[in-house]
Amino acid sequence: MTIALPGPAPRPRPLPADEPLSPEDYRRVVGVVEAVDRAADLAEFRERLVTALQTWFGYRGVTVLHGDTAADAVVNGCGVLAGYSAEFLASYDAEGWVGEDPFRAEDFLRRLPEAGVLRLTDVAAGSRFLDQFLHPRGIADKAAMLVDAGPSGVLWVGLAMPGDQDPGGQGVGEQGADVGARRVPDRDLAVLRVLRRHLTPLAVEQLARHRAREASRGDWDLTPREWDVADLAAQGLTNRQIAARLFIGVDTVKKHLTRVLAATSCGSRTQLAVLFNSRDTPV
Repeated sequence: MTIALPGPAPRPRPLPADEPLSPEDYRRVVGVVEAVDRAADLAEFRERLVTALQTWFGYRGVTVLHGDTAADAVVNGCGVLAGYSAEFLASYDAEGWVGEDPFRAEDFLRRLPEAGVLRLTDVAAGSRFLDQFLHPRGIADKAAMLVDAGPSGVLWVGLAMPGDQDPGGQGVGEQGADVGARRVPDRDLAVLRVLRRHLTPLAVEQLARHRAREASRGDWDLTPREWDVADLAAQGLTNRQIAARLFIGVDTVKKHLTRVLAATSCGSRTQLAVLFNSRDTPV
């Protein structure tokens, strides 16, 4: 009788002694990829990625944006945001901190595409933004990850780490204490770099399909932000929920939604949902 698999079975390759990541760290990567790899479209991909990062990494405040470049994604791009308190988001914009955010600075946005993953405390330690805005509101540090999808654009991911005392369970941005000594762990940065490589082909596919879908609906003549508002409204989110996801004011949501309904000739959110879903075929 012929032996199908002759010879001794090979032993699995062990992790190198100096391997910085544990099997549990790789399981986090797999967990996130498994959560997003079957997303039907970019909107679902973003939502699943936010939830997976919160679940597998423990970061409550998570932002997922997309755009043509890193600068476009952060400054003008579209996406979703979760875990931040309404008060924090309001003060970020109304008190002018948006203009001091190091993640929006030209130098940082030039460095991020090459580095892939960067930690806020490594590029802005001692800044007013950290010491006077984030720390007093219970955020110890943040990390940013950029996934380059080539001609299809980029995916920008931001993670906010609470301080030692989790401030009340109401979302990142409530008053906290003793947060300045903490920062995003080196191990998390290493895991995010591995995750970035595995997310890249998925991001390429989703961003390319998203662009093709928008091109097929060119007669609607919507801006990227209006597309996002339309997506979320068609999913049944309220104006306040859309505002929180997109990091914009409720009045801005109303203005965008008015434009969306006019451009699509819909008289209600229900009609918009029906129209959106009927034309939401895979490309």
